[in-house]
Amino acid sequence: MKNKQVRNLVILLVLTGLTLVSWRINRLPAQRLAAAQLAAKSQGQQENPLQARFKKIRGEMDALYHYRSKPTLFDTAPNPFRLPAGMGVSEIPVAADAPSKSSTPAQADIPLVGPALLSRAIANIRFGGVVTMNDTIQLTVDGQLHKRGDVFTSRLGRRLVLIRIRELTPSFVTLSLDDPDAGVAVMKVRIN
Repeated sequence: MKNKQVRNLVILLVLTGLTLVSWRINRLPAQRLAAAQLAAKSQGQQENPLQARFKKIRGEMDALYHYRSKPTLFDTAPNPFRLPAGMGVSEIPVAADAPSKSSTPAQADIPLVGPALLSRAIANIRFGGVVTMNDTIQLTVDGQLHKRGDVFTSRLGRRLVLIRIRELTPSFVTLSLDDPDAGVAVMKVRIN
């Protein structure tokens, strides 16, 4: 029985030694293999030709379309179709007993006639642009199309001012008062 125990003990020692040798041999290549795979993976990510081409094309597209994909806000302050609000103020006759110009009721009480009325009325109009349809030039005034000879209105306080389009070209419009009580005035306005 003792022989059997010694034999089992020898076999156990041999198997333990072989396991340690096998573990040592198999463990080192696994570490080297993992390090090699990690290096290849990081190098492959850096040198991937498809990713480099994608980045190049994405950069070119962003350069071309960055205003479309990320538009800037439109600045509405410098509107070339709108006349300044103070245009023609120097032409307005002011009575000696009238209050200062800073009060709005005094401005509404001043009777406007002729060129002063027309310039004030034009300052309240929003010109959109010129449209040509069937060889007819039409002007956009406050969102509506008008052609030569048409009459439209502009509101000054509680008063409606009738304005007629006398001449219309792609770059200029000649406007006049159409109300006989308002006086006579003609004004040429640049549209574009």
